[in-house]
Amino acid sequence: MGGVFLALGVVILVLARAIELPDRALAVSPRIWPEALGTGIIALSVLQIVLAFLATPKRDDVEPATRVGVLRVAGFVLATLAFGLLWYYIHFLVSGMVFVAALTWIAGGRGIKDLILFPAGITVVLYALFALLLRVPV
Repeated sequence: MGGVFLALGVVILVLARAIELPDRALAVSPRIWPEALGTGIIALSVLQIVLAFLATPKRDDVEPATRVGVLRVAGFVLATLAFGLLWYYIHFLVSGMVFVAALTWIAGGRGIKDLILFPAGITVVLYALFALLLRVPV
């Protein structure tokens, strides 16, 4: 698995280097976050690969995969894909709250606090951070 993420990190780093820089000088370039993400993924992947060869595996503490676990992972992936599609047509505040509520429901949350208050709070914090403070277009 470390090799897959190593390749992903390299792809992200190459794509980040392809981002055109503006003509005027900026304190922080548009490449900084994608480059940092790619570099971090590469570093952690190399660490994972090295530790895989150095560590002795203990299979006593690893539980086998269950049907519920596989369904939850599939649900998380499908919810993420649906969020990307929904965000294209509906504002982030609505799609973000639906996404966080769906992930919470998949993870086992069932109450009003879990499915309404928590997603609303997370969505508002993310919106305030990115849209209002960092001026990222949503």
